[in-house]
This record gives sequence, C-alpha cells and structure tokens, in this order.
Amino acid sequence: MNVPHPATFPADVALDEAALVRVLEAGAPRLHALAVHMLGDGDDARDAVQEAWIRAWTRRGQLRTEAAAAAWTRAIVARECLRILRWRAVRRWLPFGDAVPDVPIAGPAPDDALAAAELAARARVAAERLPPRQRLCWGLRFDEGWTVAEIAAATGLAPDTVKTHLGRALIAVQEAVHAP
Repeated sequence: MNVPHPATFPADVALDEAALVRVLEAGAPRLHALAVHMLGDGDDARDAVQEAWIRAWTRRGQLRTEAAAAAWTRAIVARECLRILRWRAVRRWLPFGDAVPDVPIAGPAPDDALAAAELAARARVAAERLPPRQRLCWGLRFDEGWTVAEIAAATGLAPDTVKTHLGRALIAVQEAVHAP
C-alpha cells in the first residue's frame, strides 16, 4: 500500500485545534508526572510540560492524529527534561554564584516499619541519582510502562542503546538497594 508522506497530506487532514486541546488536557497529568520524575521539581516540570504544549500548538498543522500528538508531546517533555538537567549541571559549575539548589531526595519511610517500604525508598533514591539518560529510560520503562521500542522512538536513541541504559540503571539501583 502506497501511503503519501505526511508533508504531502492536504491541510484538512491535520488534527483540528479542539482535538489537540483534548489531547493536551487529557495527557497533562501523565506528562507532569513524567517531568516531576525526571526533574524532581514541580516548577521545572511545569515548565517542561508548558514547552511541550507550546511546541505542539505552534506545529499543530503537522499533527495528523490524536495518538501522534500524544506521543509527540511525551517525546518533547522527555527531551525538555534532559535539556533542563544538562543546564542544571552547567549552572552548578558557573562562577557567578547562581547555583541551582539541590533537589531534595526522598528517603525511606519515617517509621521504617515495613522492609518493603524501605527498599522502595532506596530504589527511588537510587533512580534519582542515575545519569540523565539512564534516569529517562528507567522512568519511561518502569514508571510509565513504555516498551524499549517506544522509548527509542521518543528519545531518538537506538533500541540497543536504550537496553544498555536500562541494564546499567538496573545494576546501579540493585547495588544501591542492597548496599549495607
């Protein structure tokens, strides 16, 4: 079956504005959760989601389906989170004293009553300390339930690279959880 390139579709095939608004509003909680997971900060997470919405809106004529719009906004949020994390790392080393405050890391449950709660907290702390790309792959796979292929498509990484990041992240988290 010969399908024309999306750029050759007629303009009336594009996703209408009301449909795009529905997609953005319906996906907002998941996009925000992804950004908070990646960044650990609600303000930066809102900025990342807002940037995704702006990009989706400005390019709404290129979007053909609601599913494509949802996937595209998730990919934008993931890339924007990586950009913010890189900028944080750079700002920590800049000499003008405008250091980004450290992101608070949640520790184990206060009561330490359940061993499972403590292990879960250790795993979360370990995941937050992963390098940015490993953290992104980890969050998309284990928090969002994405497949390796979906992660690869959203991040622009090769599937084998995604698997490598996931494997290294898993080893790091396991070592941190089982450390004395």
